Amino acid sequence: MNNAIWRLDPDCLAAYTEDPAIMARIRRYYHDIEPMARYYRAGKRIAVQYRVPNRRKRSIRRMLGVDVARE
Repeated sequence: MNNAIWRLDPDCLAAYTEDPAIMARIRRYYHDIEPMARYYRAGKRIAVQYRVPNRRKRSIRRMLGVDVARE
């Protein structure tokens, strides 16, 4: 599964995941993490991109298992 995190602006991060278990966990427990885009192939959801507030940076890093990408 591909996971990635990068900085959107000074207040928010973007997180991308293809793992259905992580998508379910975010939907169930983190109501302040909003989906920005959903990706579909053949009518089936394959990935979601989220907008993550800075206060959830540590949680999302641990959940996805990746660090914030430096560009």
